[in-house]
Amino acid sequence: MDTGLIASRYAHALLLFAHEQHTETRVYEEAAALKRAMMSGQEKDMTACVAQLSETMQRFLALVIRNKRVPYLSAILYDYRVLYRKEKGITRAWLTTAAEDPELAGKLETLMQLQGFTEIDFRTEVNPDLIGGFVLQVEDKRLDASIASQLQTIRKEWEEKNRKNRKNG
Repeated sequence: MDTGLIASRYAHALLLFAHEQHTETRVYEEAAALKRAMMSGQEKDMTACVAQLSETMQRFLALVIRNKRVPYLSAILYDYRVLYRKEKGITRAWLTTAAEDPELAGKLETLMQLQGFTEIDFRTEVNPDLIGGFVLQVEDKRLDASIASQLQTIRKEWEEKNRKNRKNG
């Protein structure tokens, strides 16, 4: 059976179950915590995380284990979070800058709200390799206005022009 199909079905089931239990927001947060614990690879992180889970999530995990779907758990948790955000109208956005710039982050978030995005999960990070400018990603759309990207484009154009000149010369 297709991994994506299994993950999707279990994620939908978890969302329905969480709705019935009125715990969908808590399960959303727990799904993120559980995924982080899984990615850490540390048994103590996983044990500590599982010990703090709601009854809804514990019962769901028992179902996953009983049905031998543990290998799909990471994808299930990811799909659940996507479904939850879609249902709640939450848009995820990431801003990466070369240096901290809270003013830019605030302006971009305000601009997104003016464009009709009502609830935004806005995250920022610093990556000095960008040299300057920023990269803004909103869901699956990406705007790369970084100096590093512009320099890379110039370099590729220059190399292509030199290649053509060598062929013709």
